[in-house]
Amino acid sequence: MLLPALLAVGLLAAPVRAGGSLRVCDDVVEPISLDPLREFSEKYYTIVQQVFDSLVRFDPQGRLEPALAESWRWVDEKTVEFKLRPGVAFHDGEPFDAEAVRFSLTAFLDPKNAFPGAGLLASIEGVEAVDPLTVRVRTKVPDGILIHRLAGLAPMLPPRYIAEKGREHFGRHPVGTGAFRFKEWVPGSRIELAANRGYWLKGAPKLDGLTFLFLPTERQVSGLLDGSVDVVTELPGTKTLAVMESGVAHVVKKESFYTVGSSLNTSTGPLAKLAVRRALNHAIDKDALVRYDLLGNGSPIATLSMKGEPGHDPGLKPYPYDPEQARALIKEAGYADGFRLKALVKAQGVRTMQIIAKQLSAVGVTVDVTTTTDTEAVRDMAKRDWDWVFAGCPDPLAHSFFIQFIYLSSLSPFSVTRDPVYDAKLDGMVRTIDPAEQDALGRKLDGYVYDNALSLFTYQRVKTYGVRKGVSFMPSVTGMPYFHLSSYE
Repeated sequence: MLLPALLAVGLLAAPVRAGGSLRVCDDVVEPISLDPLREFSEKYYTIVQQVFDSLVRFDPQGRLEPALAESWRWVDEKTVEFKLRPGVAFHDGEPFDAEAVRFSLTAFLDPKNAFPGAGLLASIEGVEAVDPLTVRVRTKVPDGILIHRLAGLAPMLPPRYIAEKGREHFGRHPVGTGAFRFKEWVPGSRIELAANRGYWLKGAPKLDGLTFLFLPTERQVSGLLDGSVDVVTELPGTKTLAVMESGVAHVVKKESFYTVGSSLNTSTGPLAKLAVRRALNHAIDKDALVRYDLLGNGSPIATLSMKGEPGHDPGLKPYPYDPEQARALIKEAGYADGFRLKALVKAQGVRTMQIIAKQLSAVGVTVDVTTTTDTEAVRDMAKRDWDWVFAGCPDPLAHSFFIQFIYLSSLSPFSVTRDPVYDAKLDGMVRTIDPAEQDALGRKLDGYVYDNALSLFTYQRVKTYGVRKGVSFMPSVTGMPYFHLSSYE
């Protein structure tokens, strides 16, 4: 690994070049592959969506906007017709057309490809290429979240290139239609992208290139200050003052669709009792949690949904911090001497859980923590019966459906919650294609989640970025920005 290390040092010494390649630190480790069928995580998609486009996408505020499809319409309650953008080609010159759409969506659904997010696209029954620029997507049942699913989960793939080169080559040398084309991958160091000067969006990208650097957090911040890094997307709260006082960089903040939440075992054990679940929510000082976990960069929330997401009920207020009420509810539930909970916690949520566990101990609840990772979580969940699964979660679909589904649905591989009433209400919201009716049903669902304390509700994160002066950077509410909107000022 000496060569990548030397290359990284050489890269860190490079000066900022106006109109050059924007250097971004978004993660400390590189992805396994750049094949969109291989991985399913926030950091991975940040890179992928620079190289690939979907039929539709989200603007920085989480609103749907056209991408490879210029328009779409509901033909009936189970069919959406997309009119594709003419004249678009993949980076190798292969034309993008309706057949590419059919190939791509079929690939995401094919069990042989083992796409980790396939369950979230499972409502799709078939894809029909009507003519080269018209495609129809049919669903098994009405699916009012379909457009959001396609925007967040289904980038378009090049059929001919994959057939000729194979999946393994494609994963290391990806070809898409995005604003940036793949240039080079230096293992352990960086992924370099070059501007796609034939991009369909006029005037974009404004950069010559984009480089993702994989550096430890401390080196990311020092690189930002010495001029060898342009954007740090996960700026630690402890470093914001140093960045603000540096004179060479500034802090950008963006409220994001991100929370740390819980899947609670509602079938057996203490959490099967509503009084206990409510007690947990009263036992948490959310203001203190935001202060110590996020250094103030967040705000308490009442449920798992957040303002700006369809289906969010802004009238709900967070459970008040009331340890006396928590103790009374625990006693009422028959646990006067307290109880223990077995919790499976994803690594990025360990610090948060440590704060929460300390607060819960004050009301007689002891949390036994077992840690896991994104890649091992599903396997570890099968090893034993857990009372509690705890993790952070972004919302790549810009809809209240996604985070609720991940934590609470009995169909989610990450959920230990079993509530048939909730499942039915979620299904009812999804099957409604009228946006106003869907939002109304979503608010009712939000109320049900709140009243039944189906999760431990925490905060909405305000994401902090470190950005070099002279760089124009537009963060996204999903936490996964498109860098074709960035430039050197």
